[in-house]
Amino acid sequence: MKGKKREFTDEEIQYILSNWGKESPNSMKKKFNCSWYAICKVAEAHGLEIPTANVWTAEEIETLKLLSDKWHYSEIAKIMNKTENAIYIKARRLGITLIQDRRSWTKEEEILLSDLWGTKPIETIAKTLKRTVFSLKVKAVEMGLGPMIKNNYDLITVSEMSDLLNVKRDRITNTWVNLGLNLKKKKLTNNMTYYVITWKDLMEFLENNQNEWDSRCIEKNMLGTEPEWLKAKRIRDMEENPLWYRKWTEEEIKLTETLFKSGKNYLEIAKVINRSEWAVANLLRNMGYSYMLPQYWKGKELKYLKENYQNMNYSDIAEVLGRTPKAISAKAEELGYQKRLRKSKNNGGESSD
Repeated sequence: MKGKKREFTDEEIQYILSNWGKESPNSMKKKFNCSWYAICKVAEAHGLEIPTANVWTAEEIETLKLLSDKWHYSEIAKIMNKTENAIYIKARRLGITLIQDRRSWTKEEEILLSDLWGTKPIETIAKTLKRTVFSLKVKAVEMGLGPMIKNNYDLITVSEMSDLLNVKRDRITNTWVNLGLNLKKKKLTNNMTYYVITWKDLMEFLENNQNEWDSRCIEKNMLGTEPEWLKAKRIRDMEENPLWYRKWTEEEIKLTETLFKSGKNYLEIAKVINRSEWAVANLLRNMGYSYMLPQYWKGKELKYLKENYQNMNYSDIAEVLGRTPKAISAKAEELGYQKRLRKSKNNGGESSD
């Protein structure tokens, strides 16, 4: 979670130490759902040596210096097409202070931001506080200092969009681009470019593709003064309780694992954390619990059952869906279809009431 230091358990620390040199920090960060920097801090604290970086060109060094005051190190890694590991090591050797982790704001920083907001360019404030322009805008909205889009900075990167809307980066760069998201290349050097979008184009896309994102993931006025269509969407999202393609937070992941280990099934977990059964099952499988999970129901399977339960028996539906008649019967009962279906006393089949 942004703004919160990752606390490792004794078992996790032991895993890092035992596998250091055998497994890359980048692989470990995915395993523990944290930053590369957090993994390396654990290793450094126990006297382990950080992996060496590749050779850098003079142009890349100048680019790193240029970006270090503006972007989080993970964003720099994406822009420069290098690993977070390489960015961190090179910056440390050059004596460059990176914007490392999305740390909590101190009271002193909040006071300074309040004093400087509106009196100096936002880029200057970001450099002073050693934070990204985007993080300043978010904090300014939280503190009521003014909407972010009015502060002379009209571009947003893919990573910032992902953080703001709580949507996975891959979904933005693939699905959303195919839907017409107007990403533009921004030239950094002769050999380097990265993708951004204007606020105007982003807002137009969000309005025209409202089923692709969840307004409940965005604080009020985070996108500036909210138009009527966004106000209506907020109401609709609360009433319809949609299941969107949003990123998992660290708290959601931990809660899901805790509930699962306590004996809850994925349907019960889904209701607690406001996710789909499929999303919960998929997460747990990726965490290594697949052997303990029953086969989850996909949307197209539920649709097939709903459309055919009156005219087909359990066995026929089971054959089509590749499930057991018992599983079909249980799901039909769960969905309230059991009153329309009953088992035959003669052959164990089913017939309509």
